[in-house]
Amino acid sequence: MKAKIIFLFLSISFINEISFAQINDAQLWENINVEKNITSKLAARLNQEGRITENLSRPSFNYFDLGVNYKITKHIHATLAYVWVEKRQLDDSWSTRHQAYAAFSFRKKLKGFLLSDRQMFLWQVKDIFSSAYGHIADYYLRNKVTIRWDKTFRFQPYVASELYYRTYGPNDNWQFHFNRVRYFAGVFYHPNLINEFEAYYLIEHHFNINNPPTNWVIGLGYTHTF
Repeated sequence: MKAKIIFLFLSISFINEISFAQINDAQLWENINVEKNITSKLAARLNQEGRITENLSRPSFNYFDLGVNYKITKHIHATLAYVWVEKRQLDDSWSTRHQAYAAFSFRKKLKGFLLSDRQMFLWQVKDIFSSAYGHIADYYLRNKVTIRWDKTFRFQPYVASELYYRTYGPNDNWQFHFNRVRYFAGVFYHPNLINEFEAYYLIEHHFNINNPPTNWVIGLGYTHTF
């Protein structure tokens, strides 16, 4: 009986969440990642991601991420990167954003699972020459926790959650707050040591803004390491 009550409560909460979301959008995200091992600890990487939004009707987002990964220890990895972003606006113009970030990942294997906690500090400016606040940066803290099944090589399912916290910037009336959360469920497939494919389903919910959107995303990814 208790189980039924809990299930009913969770179902109502989930339906409630969908009902109160102002905007729901089905999207497709793709990313291609190329990594080059420079030493046993240092790797350079280039990542491209594109998104088709508005219920899979048109491309509206593209970015290139250029950076380096460094293995500090077996359990601690660091990343430093620059990102060029192009995002389509409601009037069909494109907004250019420049981003830079530093991230630390803490990894631990536990009974067939790989636990990862990534902490990222993100800096962003947008529309530098075409907006009044283009010269003022936004700052975000992003925390992503991932649990990956690590007992087999070829197939590795995972679940993850990522939370955004906005610390400073001209948008949203200069407020600092949590403003976005993502929930992932996916799988990695490794045909060999140098190629990795990824498929996932993602729910992204925005909050603490007017008309907060909820995005329902199918994601596909490919990584080549050499």
